[in-house]
Amino acid sequence: MADLKEQKYIVEIAKMQGIAKAAENLFISQPALSKFLARTEQEYGILLFERIGKKMIPTYAGEQYLKYAKQILEQDRSFREQIADIKELKSGSLAIGSTYGRGKNIFPEIIPEFYKKYPKFDLHIYQETAVKLEEMLRTGEIQIAMMTGNSREEQRGEFHIEIVSSEEICLVVPKNRNLQGVHKYGFRYPWIDIRQLEGELFLLLNNGSRLRAVTDKVIRTYGMSPKTIEFSSIDTIWKMVCQGFGVALASDFQVPQDEEVELFSVGSKPITWEFIIMTRVGGYRSVPVQDMIDITKRIYQN
Repeated sequence: MADLKEQKYIVEIAKMQGIAKAAENLFISQPALSKFLARTEQEYGILLFERIGKKMIPTYAGEQYLKYAKQILEQDRSFREQIADIKELKSGSLAIGSTYGRGKNIFPEIIPEFYKKYPKFDLHIYQETAVKLEEMLRTGEIQIAMMTGNSREEQRGEFHIEIVSSEEICLVVPKNRNLQGVHKYGFRYPWIDIRQLEGELFLLLNNGSRLRAVTDKVIRTYGMSPKTIEFSSIDTIWKMVCQGFGVALASDFQVPQDEEVELFSVGSKPITWEFIIMTRVGGYRSVPVQDMIDITKRIYQN
């Protein structure tokens, strides 16, 4: 940053209306300040001050100079304060993204917590598909991506993966079906053979989502061909099942409370995925970025 000595000296002379007091305030000698003013006026080819009695009064050119000099000094002061705030982590910006369904649940919890510590930060929030979030992370548009996945994604070398929690993909069924499951070691919920629901209507997310890929694999693995309806929102699917319409496979992440549904485990082994936080390998991980990650892990880790 420039020291802006010229602007500071001229403004101080105008403020004190003379060389003597201005030199004292600037901690330089009177002759040195007089020579400085003379050199400056010679450089511009104009007089900045005229003597009226014992006072130095700005000329018209001097008034124009002072107007812009004061603006420059104010901008410099503001900039230095911002730099100081950034150094002390009082201000800055952070861009984070999450998939649609997950972001709806996590952002209302993690953002207020983050703002308690960083009230002057500019947060840029994105809700996109997992594929889009990875691309935004790759190009630096966001610093953090939150989604489902697994730690094997780190093997690609592009992203650093932190596991927040493990979630089970379970069968969501209206309570009025009165299904009975059995308890099996390693499963979170009573286990049932999903093939007994062959005749049920399955509610699916549209193609392209990770949950849809998991659902299709399960149906394919067990040789099922149930009737299906597709939706674009997992929230819609939950509401439909809660109202007694259809069944679905869904993550047990933040299951709606006090609803008329039951959860069952399915498969030869638990079907799981992980809630992960991704950052770009080689990207600068600032303290606020790490704090956002820590807040999320504190709230959602199993």
